[in-house]
Amino acid sequence: MRRWLGGRTPEEWVGAALMTLVVALLGFQVCARYGFGRSFSWLEEVSRFAFVWAVYFGFVMAAEGDRHIRVSVHLDMLPKTARIAMLTLADCLWLVFNAVVMWHGYFFTISMFEFPYISQTTGINLVWIQMIVPLGFLLLSMRVVQVMVRRWTRGELPEDSRLGE
Repeated sequence: MRRWLGGRTPEEWVGAALMTLVVALLGFQVCARYGFGRSFSWLEEVSRFAFVWAVYFGFVMAAEGDRHIRVSVHLDMLPKTARIAMLTLADCLWLVFNAVVMWHGYFFTISMFEFPYISQTTGINLVWIQMIVPLGFLLLSMRVVQVMVRRWTRGELPEDSRLGE
């Protein structure tokens, strides 16, 4: 799939598109406000929604590359197999947390369909914005499982980004 996407993941493309949208909307808002003395309140709200979605796609991208923040000094003292086992244990705990967030996020999303919360400036139901919580954690969990499989099949360990300094 990456071959068709220029070597990038779908999350990278969606995240980049959302951040481009945020920059474009806020740039237009600045030009409209200071250049023409006109302000559009919906632009700021839509850019905020796009930014929230971009953040979620950003942490999915970090999980796909096994680049999440973790304390790993103690792992460096272990042999490779024990390191992989400890990382797998940590990732399994992470998956349990993700499952809890997805569970509650799902029911929260369903409740917002029943009792809609409408945005003031755009008039849309905020369920479409809040839906990123269970969706984002589902995508995150899929990438964490992918990394765990890659770790056990190929023996890949997370790289310390400070080593290049």
